[in-house]
Amino acid sequence: MTLDNLVENVVDKKLQRKLLFTTSFGWALVAAYVMIMSFTISPISQEWNLSVQLSSLLASSTFIGMFFGALIAGNVSDLIGRKKTSILFLFQGVVFAFLVYFTNSPETFIIVRILSGIGFGGLLPSLNAYLTEFLSVGIRGKYLVYLETSWAFGSIYIGLIHLIFGANIDWKLDYVSLVIGVIPLIILLKIPESPKYLIVNNKLEIFKKQFNYSITENIEIEESKKVSFLNLFTKKYLNRTLNIYLLWFTMSFGYYGIFIWVKGILLSKGISLVQSDWFTFYMFLAQLPGYLLSAYLIEKIGRKPSLLLFTFGTSLSALFFAFSSSPSMVIVSSLIVSIFCMGAWGLTYAYTPELYPTKFRGAANGSSAALTRLAGFIAPFYTSYFLSQDMIYVGLIGISILFIITGISNYISLPETKNKEVS
Repeated sequence: MTLDNLVENVVDKKLQRKLLFTTSFGWALVAAYVMIMSFTISPISQEWNLSVQLSSLLASSTFIGMFFGALIAGNVSDLIGRKKTSILFLFQGVVFAFLVYFTNSPETFIIVRILSGIGFGGLLPSLNAYLTEFLSVGIRGKYLVYLETSWAFGSIYIGLIHLIFGANIDWKLDYVSLVIGVIPLIILLKIPESPKYLIVNNKLEIFKKQFNYSITENIEIEESKKVSFLNLFTKKYLNRTLNIYLLWFTMSFGYYGIFIWVKGILLSKGISLVQSDWFTFYMFLAQLPGYLLSAYLIEKIGRKPSLLLFTFGTSLSALFFAFSSSPSMVIVSSLIVSIFCMGAWGLTYAYTPELYPTKFRGAANGSSAALTRLAGFIAPFYTSYFLSQDMIYVGLIGISILFIITGISNYISLPETKNKEVS
């Protein structure tokens, strides 16, 4: 019996749906935490009279913390388990996100954002690995894209909060709203540890107690070896690791390069400050159809062709956005960018854990996520430079080229995993 066969036997659909809801809630919270800067960077800069460079540093401070959180998440998750790691990082993220309300200077803001970023940066790969190991082959891709879809809900949530409270009362209220994260924290306490993690790590008594299932069959598990980060760079996995790193870097650089400074981009195209808030909110709404389309296509046509479609779509729509000038063309092109970019993100999160075995899947997810934080740190400075030079179209062309290169490289180099078991 394989591990995937075992999962099908011991994990019912009700538990899978409950875990999907809970991990999606946590995922949406991270989205709200990150995308809150799209709405608050302008009022923060005005209130504290910040330069463009310091404003970019505030935006990038999010990713400093998320980089370190993602970097350690894989090893922590592989060491103490998916559940405990998710709870630990979620708790840290929520507590320090709330403390932003009490900051009164750029320095304290940056410190608190870094500390909360460690929590939320570690949470994403932990939740991804956690959910993956509860899913059978037939629904794995679809469920993982559903997980990523919750990013759109988190973005929409923080957009609504800002339009109702932050824009009219105080931008700090946007950050207070993140205490909603206590809800998934409480639910996680009542969900069992990953069955695959328990079996692979020979915690059979805990497995029996949590799933009420005694293993009498021989379970096919890869030979146990000492696992380290370097396993990702062995001959068997080197090519896919380099390509996956390229994919994650591109997704992060392109997404945050556009969305963190999206209000600045819109203003540079003649959109008013009030309109830019609403246009940004509409872009967040447009993320949903992108996720849903990728959730359908990932099981319909496979991972590789779907990823090629969405990376090329992002590239072409970014060019469209770059050269749009009228308000109608700006909003249409920005919506198309959102659809394709977020569909590609959903595929990236679903595809990555399928390319590695259980023993170091957490390390693969964690290191990939850490790389995105590095890209996310660079991206605001990249965009702000072209904005300050009144050449944002050049910056968007660069992002477009990066997506084309990544899409082709991944299509040529990575294996198809549709309907294949994850070891």
